Amino acid sequence: MVEMNVKKAVMAVKGKGNPIVFTGTTKSGKTTGMSACAKNEGVQEFLSLREANGKGGTSEVELIATDCIAIPEDSLIVSAKLGLQKISDCSDDNELLGSILYSAAKDFSKQQDPEGFKNKIQKTLQNTLQHPSNDSLGYKIKGITEQHINRVLELLNQFPIDEVMNVYNEMIAKTPKKGQQGIRIFIELISSKPSFSYLIEAFWNLIVEIINQDVKELRDDLVQSGADFEADGEDFIIVLNQSNKDNKLVKTLLQSEDGSKEYLISEFSLIFRGAEGLYQGSNRHLLTVVEYNGQNIRCLRLIDTQGLFHATGVKSKEESERIIDMLSQYHSNKLVIVINSHITDTVKDGYEAIRMMLQETNREIEIYLLYTHWDEYLKTYSQQRRGAGKFDRGQETVDWEQKFKTALADQEEMIEMLRASLELNQAKKKPKLMGVYRAAILTDPDNKMEDFLEAKDFVYPEALNRLLNDLLNEQAKHGSKPKVTEGIERCIQVDLSQVSKSNISSLYNNLVVDCKGLKLYASTVRACIRKWCKSGTKHKSNVVVPNDYGYAHIETEFVQEIRNYTLNMLKNRFQIDAISYIPDETDREKFREELTRYLFNSQEVGREVAELIGKEAHTNGFEKNKGFAYQYDRFKDMLQHTQDQYFNNPIIDPTPAFDSILNRALQNCVRQYVDANCIMVF
Repeated sequence: MVEMNVKKAVMAVKGKGNPIVFTGTTKSGKTTGMSACAKNEGVQEFLSLREANGKGGTSEVELIATDCIAIPEDSLIVSAKLGLQKISDCSDDNELLGSILYSAAKDFSKQQDPEGFKNKIQKTLQNTLQHPSNDSLGYKIKGITEQHINRVLELLNQFPIDEVMNVYNEMIAKTPKKGQQGIRIFIELISSKPSFSYLIEAFWNLIVEIINQDVKELRDDLVQSGADFEADGEDFIIVLNQSNKDNKLVKTLLQSEDGSKEYLISEFSLIFRGAEGLYQGSNRHLLTVVEYNGQNIRCLRLIDTQGLFHATGVKSKEESERIIDMLSQYHSNKLVIVINSHITDTVKDGYEAIRMMLQETNREIEIYLLYTHWDEYLKTYSQQRRGAGKFDRGQETVDWEQKFKTALADQEEMIEMLRASLELNQAKKKPKLMGVYRAAILTDPDNKMEDFLEAKDFVYPEALNRLLNDLLNEQAKHGSKPKVTEGIERCIQVDLSQVSKSNISSLYNNLVVDCKGLKLYASTVRACIRKWCKSGTKHKSNVVVPNDYGYAHIETEFVQEIRNYTLNMLKNRFQIDAISYIPDETDREKFREELTRYLFNSQEVGREVAELIGKEAHTNGFEKNKGFAYQYDRFKDMLQHTQDQYFNNPIIDPTPAFDSILNRALQNCVRQYVDANCIMVF
């Protein structure tokens, strides 16, 4: 069991601090840098388990490095949510089932062998589970038992061969192409055939049973290892330390690759005691987030994001937008871009996405560049075998100063490319490059190159310390943090009773005409929902592969219009009365001014309303069908719910549902602002 004082400390610091978003390609060194923030070596090792060993993690994780003495130095505390999964969570339009049957049918069309049909089903399933993409259904069931594999195979083999071949022949008649378009047509025909409906339903019931078996086993492992689950049955806290470092649960929770169950877990936070150096330096008082019985508690809040170009086939434009979406999701204007100094193809793609973001973003963002892997990078400049044979080491001493200057100059050329992208940005609000920092991992005390890098302070602790100095110096320009008391979210009131009807024709037409009822790829639906529900932003599917089967592109402009409608509703209709929660008059006035700027200048309240409407519509619309349904049909139900509850006419009064959502959003925004910019006094 988790001690009560630890649980109280977790609740006091979780989500506290000005969020600093880390982004970069997989294997850029994001996790390594954050691991260096821990005070204890054992905790550093735990955090390092999250380092990519291939594709990298699929989720975002909040890390809180704190000096709160109630958090044990030798422990990493995991706070997260674990809940049962539903068919609607799987985000699969029968792609796994259909692609397996397609492979078997394709082989059977060449050689009519019933045993070969069954063998092909088995082989395709096994191959799918060996190397699944991280956003696929195959990834979620890749660790299933032999017993479950046999049950899946038994069910797939119940599809009558003659009926499957009828579908295959119809697919051939509809398209001579047997590539991805043919597979997609085959899957749709399989899914729409009435005689297959009971088998498809049985398949999905089995899949959800398999996934939820993982959930139940993980929950049991957590409880046996000392986790505390809250009354809702989903939220849990567990303390990891050296006593359970060999427990398989550690890798299950932390490892981002094989063996991980991260797709089952949400709202993931890692809390630990921060390294002493984090709290030593100028303006470190700005890290204070809580005052408890007169004691200041400081927190550094870092957001570790999914690596750029993690998903297969994504474009630079998509990834540049995702960077901004992550900042919106975490209400942050501070971005640390982690770049592997050792150039690879993925790093080049990352540069392209970053340059697009810098050039096109209409937003004030503080950009901090952290160049990693300087040990590997500088090593590529060494030429130790001058005059020696190809396979000889050579005897000449390397002039590391000269190699360093050359390597640094080459890297500066890349940085100048990023600065040039900033210069091309014509927006009124745009990013600003605050500093460049460089780091290496040094492990060999007899290595001359590492001695040189250490003398230059190109090590993680020094690089992070300089970055934090610059970040806090910028924050100090805004003055000290106001002190507030519990219940501060109730300080804001809004009255919509006198609001006249509003013309929302742009919102209504986009929602009802342009978006509802479209036939969309599952990946498009995922992108629409992710941007709507997580960052309150619209999605525009710029490129949809030309197809003859009705798949459309979409632009969810209604999400932006929800934000605009919200801001119009709030004009001159809200009041901030914080006298009961902020005793100091100067603090109170500063709080009122800066909260108002936060709500409106960055459209935070509009984003929050859009997100809450999206989440509520997801629960009551997208998840409404408990059986199998296409993602685009679920999305249509989601949009229908939004229309019925909030925007049922081009000219409307605010609905009771909107009034309720708006008040919830305002309170959420106050909490988010306070967590990042104030000191909560207990």
